[in-house]
Amino acid sequence: MRPLRSPRPRTAGTPGGSRRPAGSVLALTCAVALAACAVEPTRVADAGPAPVISARGAAGTIYLLRGGRLAPKNVTTASPAVEDLITALFEVGRQPGDGLGTALRGFRLEQSVLGRYGVDSGVRNDPENPVGLRLHVIVNGPGRLGRTAMAQITCTARLREEIWAVKITQTTPKGPLALGEHTCKEYHRLAAPSVNLPP
Repeated sequence: MRPLRSPRPRTAGTPGGSRRPAGSVLALTCAVALAACAVEPTRVADAGPAPVISARGAAGTIYLLRGGRLAPKNVTTASPAVEDLITALFEVGRQPGDGLGTALRGFRLEQSVLGRYGVDSGVRNDPENPVGLRLHVIVNGPGRLGRTAMAQITCTARLREEIWAVKITQTTPKGPLALGEHTCKEYHRLAAPSVNLPP
């Protein structure tokens, strides 16, 4: 006859009286969670060199001075927008090169703003394009902006067909000075030999 074994004392709060250590329960939970992802590890695939973002700009033409007369220079601008073309006019003018100069030296472009320019203004009536644009250029600098400097700004902007007129304002310590609204036609006598300026 077998001797009777005394039953093990049950631990309160656990079914069947057995207690698993907390660490093993946590490990089991993590293992189940990882297995549930069903994602198999993969090797790193070589797909070639990393992509390179090109910072190419747009090509444009600005008017600088050769012998005090308007001459074109091809430049690269941030975008095809006329505002960026005017920005390039001021930036390139600091170091024009190619024997060219500028009447904008010492002047700073503060802002250039496009606005609608319709036939109701009575300045231009183009049935193919009844609404064009006016570019308002605001500059700051020593003294008053001269005629040749205004010609550089106006004729550079008028290379774009959608720009019908250029309004120029100079900021001064006494306040803004309106220098009028212009087209390049009024500056045609300032063209360098063999240079055809826009209207």
